Amino acid sequence: MPRLSISSWSLHQLLGRAWYEPDGDGEFANRSDETPQITLLDVPREAAAHGIGTVELCHFHLASTETPYLEALSSAISTAEVELFSILIDTGDIAGSDETHRSADLQTIAGWIDVAAALGAGHVRVIAGDAPVSDEAIRRSVEGLVSLAQYAKSKNVQVLTENFKQLAARPETCLQILQQCGGSVGLCADFGNFPATSRTQDLAAVLPKANSIHAKADYVDGVIEQEAYINNVRLAVEAGFDGPMSLIYQDADDVWQRLDEMKTVMEQVLR
Repeated sequence: MPRLSISSWSLHQLLGRAWYEPDGDGEFANRSDETPQITLLDVPREAAAHGIGTVELCHFHLASTETPYLEALSSAISTAEVELFSILIDTGDIAGSDETHRSADLQTIAGWIDVAAALGAGHVRVIAGDAPVSDEAIRRSVEGLVSLAQYAKSKNVQVLTENFKQLAARPETCLQILQQCGGSVGLCADFGNFPATSRTQDLAAVLPKANSIHAKADYVDGVIEQEAYINNVRLAVEAGFDGPMSLIYQDADDVWQRLDEMKTVMEQVLR
């Protein structure tokens, strides 16, 4: 049975649109262009209060990777009695042709796997690559994903990738990458990353492989396209999906109202 989840990306506006980047001294610092209304430490409690028992955290929302902060975040997750399913690692291009940059990106991603393990997350999501589709780009992506998966396994963490960015944007390439990884890498399937014109067919192709789902809804003039959303959720259920379905919304101030609306629609199908 699928379970409700939320990604910290959905609370991007409330978190102050933070992102994690190197500072002038080569260290990593959390940048923000807005004053946050909540912190990441509040997210587990907020999720639980809205009846959501699983969370995913974007790497760039973490205010620090130092032990005291990670311990405080782990405590917040434990106190709220929610599951930390994954850390979404939104950095690096493991399919890039520049080997120096690619090696550095792989090292950075491995560092975030260490963070995921320290927080008790069972999964990380790694982008397959942002290079144009080619045999060589696919080879580099597979090589990187398998290497990261082996490292993550030693930390009791599973690597997932996603139908995201150039290389894995189409289902045929996404599935080819998964197949060449030999079962060592799972999939986060994102409703919104396929074009609306082919979304039903594209999702039907990848959902049988999905370990998690980013369940985005489309809106027209502020109104949810409920029928299309129900169709996507039903496709997941019919594919036998049995993992977390993260509600994804970040485009307005009334974030929780929108997420509760999506939750209501999704629960109609899941019942």
